[in-house]
Amino acid sequence: MTSYDARTALDAIHHHQEQTRDAYVRHGSSLPYMLVTALAVFGFNAAFDLPNPWRTLILLAAGGLMAGMLFVHHRRAPVRRKPSGAEWAFSLWLAGAVIVILVAAGIGARLLKLPEPGMIAGAVAAVATLVAGYATRPIIKAITRRDGHG
Repeated sequence: MTSYDARTALDAIHHHQEQTRDAYVRHGSSLPYMLVTALAVFGFNAAFDLPNPWRTLILLAAGGLMAGMLFVHHRRAPVRRKPSGAEWAFSLWLAGAVIVILVAAGIGARLLKLPEPGMIAGAVAAVATLVAGYATRPIIKAITRRDGHG
């Protein structure tokens, strides 16, 4: 093997690793999965404004929707890879930020004495989930590129 052949093979490996990272990020932030996640977030929060038999039904439906989405998301993934510690940390930070927005919206709705504060907070959190999914896509891509997983 010549040095040119070795360099060409190494360049091909790096190219495939980049394609893998791009597919991983693209699948993770695809619109159908983000919409289902936002709908589940809305359902979880809106359920608390409902009377008990409906509350339980909506909570179970939202939980089932989220579990089903996670199962389908995992099964249809074009790339399977273990997330790095930085990816986990960023995901937890992002979930925490959405929870802070949810709590702030709920407190604001109650302070303003708006009807159905759980539904309003859920709608705000659902929109925040969608915005966060798109806004953080370049950050996730940079984290996966920096970590060098392929």
